Amino acid sequence: MKRQRLTFISLLLAAGMLLSVVLLFIFSHLETKRLEREFQSDVTETAHAFIQAINSHFEALYSLQLNLDTQGIPDAKGFQALTGKILQRYPAITALEWIPEVEHQARSAHESEASAWLPGYVITEQVASGARVAAGDRGLYYPVYYVEPVAGNEAVMGYDLGSHALRFEAVQRARDSGQLQLTVPLQIRQNNVEAQGVLSLLPVYEFPEPMTSVERQDSLLGFVGGVFNPAQIFLSSSGAREANAFSLTLIDTLAPSGHRVVFSLVPEAETGLVSQQKRYHYVQKALTPDALAKHYDENYRYIHQVLSKGGRRWVIEAVPLQDYVTSHQASTPWWVFFGVNAFFALAALVSFFVFQRGQVYLDNLNQQNDRLLLVNEKLERMSRVDPLTGIANQRAFEEELDKTVRIARREKTPLALLVIEIDDYEHFVRQCSAEMLDSSLRMLANELDRTLKRPGDKMARLDDDRFAAVLPNTNNGEVVARQLRSAAERLNLASTEMSANPYLTVSVGVLTVFETREMTAEALFHQTEALLSRAQEEGFNKICAVQLEGETSAEQALS
Repeated sequence: MKRQRLTFISLLLAAGMLLSVVLLFIFSHLETKRLEREFQSDVTETAHAFIQAINSHFEALYSLQLNLDTQGIPDAKGFQALTGKILQRYPAITALEWIPEVEHQARSAHESEASAWLPGYVITEQVASGARVAAGDRGLYYPVYYVEPVAGNEAVMGYDLGSHALRFEAVQRARDSGQLQLTVPLQIRQNNVEAQGVLSLLPVYEFPEPMTSVERQDSLLGFVGGVFNPAQIFLSSSGAREANAFSLTLIDTLAPSGHRVVFSLVPEAETGLVSQQKRYHYVQKALTPDALAKHYDENYRYIHQVLSKGGRRWVIEAVPLQDYVTSHQASTPWWVFFGVNAFFALAALVSFFVFQRGQVYLDNLNQQNDRLLLVNEKLERMSRVDPLTGIANQRAFEEELDKTVRIARREKTPLALLVIEIDDYEHFVRQCSAEMLDSSLRMLANELDRTLKRPGDKMARLDDDRFAAVLPNTNNGEVVARQLRSAAERLNLASTEMSANPYLTVSVGVLTVFETREMTAEALFHQTEALLSRAQEEGFNKICAVQLEGETSAEQALS
């Protein structure tokens, strides 16, 4: 027999160990998937905020195009007036440009006209050394004619977009499609800092809404151009107000190799924080392989598309910091592992004692214990529940009020206390039967209790005709009082044999306290009773509500 017991206990422990290892593997896999979904959700939320921000910047370009379509092409001062408010509202737009289409035979006239307001203006192109020289002969030119702000963008005046293959490709797409088109990322300078920018082009036509590409080519006047700083747009969006612990790289998947990265942001921990929790801010710099290997977890790398527009397809590639993974990782798998082992160890120990002391004795003990628990639960329930209405009684209310006051004092949150009394209760009692009285009280109590929406709100019956409610974290108890009064009215409790005031109504005293400080639950209750008395002095179906700051009493507030 002893050998059988040992064998059983050994098998039980072995089964526990095997099961715990299997569950550890399963829960670890589930935890990895959960963390992966949570990370992807955070990235998606951040990406959506960026999408909204960049679309609002595109709308600014559309508004400028609409002005040129309806009012015609302005002079330099007119263009400055049109673009001033846009640039002020959208600082991530580094430049707004007007780019006309100029035929070769009209080049000289165009340069002469521009020289009248911009001396030395000439259509230029950039050579391999980086220098700007007069553009060579070609059939069509697309020079930058107006640019705002001029400061910092002087070098682009007269630059021919047709001289650069990647920019000219965007020009052709915009001209032939009639839609907004984007270039591959290009180097821009903003506030003397080099950054990656994107040129957006919107065509303006001589005739409204040309239908075919040939019509568009024949009626093209030029382009509204906007140079955007996508990194600055992202940093100004709601998704970057509190940086997450993961890197973000915006990639143009359709751009040639070497021109694909639009921006790269990495999180850096803020220093000097009192809180133990780390906070981050984004910094524009490339994510190096060394940093990736040391500080990031590539197993959770995630790519999310953010834009497919204007001939470009942008995606955000996100990689979390190891701190992100650690802070979001739950210890559930290990709790399951140790919990299962502990459970089986306990089961083995219990089995040993069961074998020693006998199954019969254990069954009897369990039965006695169950009966005792049932009796205790019943007694506890009876001691805290009003027997007629089934809601909390005065004892339960006093405990709940005391607990709510202590929590409000500790967490510095408001609370509301309501005392409700049935109007002319003695008259109502005299005019109806005992059965109707009990039924009416139950209906009223249930309706009042049901009206309280939040789980933390507590309704209780204090005595025959009085109820009370305590509402934690509530800054306007009068609203709830009106709902309770309406609930009582909605019942239309009445006796056909009654004469004056046949319908049951209630009056309510309401005390809303914003700072409990040293005020006790008993003091709050007495002040609320005083407010109830004040309401009853005004008649039936009345509410007297007071909001207290600090330790001001209800009497002081009323006076």
